[in-house]
Amino acid sequence: MGRAPSAAFKRLWWILFVMLAVSSCAPLYFKTRTPPSESVALSGLGGLAYRELWQGFVFNGEKVGFTHLMIEPIDGSDAFLITSEARLKILFLGLSRHVILKSEDIVGPDLELRSFRYEQTIDDAASHIEGSVNDGLFRASQVSNGRKRSIEKRLEGPLYPVSVINLYPVLKGMAIGSRYAYVVFDPQTQAFLDVFQTVEAFEESKELVVEPSFRISTSMLNHEVSTWINTRGEAVFELAMGGVLITCKEDEERARRYLLDAALNKKDLMLDFSLVRTDASLACPRDGTLLEIALTGVVENLPPLAGPGQEVTVKGEDPPVKAVYRITSGGESPVRMKTAPLTGGERYLYLASTIHIESGEREIKDAAAHIIAGLPSDLERVERLAGWVSREIEDEAVDSTSALDVFRSRRGECQAHALLYTAMARSVGIPTKLAGGLAYVEDVGFLYHSWAESYIGGWISVDPTFNQVGVDATHIKLVEGPFWTSTLSLGKVIGRIKACVLRYESRCDQAPKQ
Repeated sequence: MGRAPSAAFKRLWWILFVMLAVSSCAPLYFKTRTPPSESVALSGLGGLAYRELWQGFVFNGEKVGFTHLMIEPIDGSDAFLITSEARLKILFLGLSRHVILKSEDIVGPDLELRSFRYEQTIDDAASHIEGSVNDGLFRASQVSNGRKRSIEKRLEGPLYPVSVINLYPVLKGMAIGSRYAYVVFDPQTQAFLDVFQTVEAFEESKELVVEPSFRISTSMLNHEVSTWINTRGEAVFELAMGGVLITCKEDEERARRYLLDAALNKKDLMLDFSLVRTDASLACPRDGTLLEIALTGVVENLPPLAGPGQEVTVKGEDPPVKAVYRITSGGESPVRMKTAPLTGGERYLYLASTIHIESGEREIKDAAAHIIAGLPSDLERVERLAGWVSREIEDEAVDSTSALDVFRSRRGECQAHALLYTAMARSVGIPTKLAGGLAYVEDVGFLYHSWAESYIGGWISVDPTFNQVGVDATHIKLVEGPFWTSTLSLGKVIGRIKACVLRYESRCDQAPKQ
């Protein structure tokens, strides 16, 4: 939403996003240096110059955690054990959140994954996943909220753990211009992800106390991370989300000092960072019928999307590019987006049962069938399912990445509501996708939010958190897709967006606000 030099950081920034950037100043501080005359490469993991690495974790300028990595050879074997621990404390929407990530990866000297065990604890919720790779067959089992599930996949090529992402270019060769592509297993999304890396430059920064190091760009799930790796193979500095998320090498004492800092820190960092403020207050947002709003910081990172009741006009070519959104709500008559009938492939995608949206699970299928029993139309079925999720699922700030977990726990935030509604709708044959973007909260501003869209002869927006079928006009859709991971690209714009309200109308105040 931990693992190698700074790979725990890659897991932590997913966590930060799921709980839910500014432009990086790095180019101002780094200066190019002449690289070593020969490519820095190792014949195997045994040639690595260090066995342990501590790093501090900084979010939006505040120290919030640390990561600790160890690499140990396994006696009597050519394999290595890579262990990692990451700890994070952060104030989020008024609640203190404590995240602990632990991982154990056994890899060969070429870094290929052989077996693994990952544990994740967020406040009082714990889960773990473990498995192995043998003769090209991946097998894993996951336990979360007392439920066990299995994953099995025949691999088409080598598979690596996320823990070796910063080790891979060290072993393969850090020569300027080198490019690498490979596949990793990510326990956060429980997916097999393509990783692309480029060795871009050899730089140093006296201001940031970064010794001469290779700058490596890494792309995974359309997100970019820049890492500076020294000639010893240590990741000494790392930036993500344009510099909002940072790790840097430090000693154990300084790394652990964050516990005191976090205890004293009262800033709600996630709210401060993700809130999109406006120049005008919007009264009665759940009754909003018309919103015209100009956003900057979106179209450079995400394609503008139309939707039920939403139109987008892009103005200008040079940054900052302005996107003007016009959103209408039909009130008692939900707005539907007229489209051509779904193709067979589209129906398959939007009815699919996945590891996060388990529409094929008997518990979900039976519950959904009971809820809509006797209703003649798809619109009535959508309304009944959305109302049931809104009523039965407690709105609590707990992390949820599985519809079945939400169904059993009966609690979760907006993403939990959207996941469960989507699974239930799909289970009764209503094609449904996830949507995400911004929604207005009165006296606060626009916050990041998740909802859904269902196809009933045309796409209709559904917000099971607010029990809306045909969402209010303060919902601004920025991303959509059939999978849980479809909404993760919101991370590209969090912290970047600025808004200016052009026009707003609501049912509780018919006078338009200019």
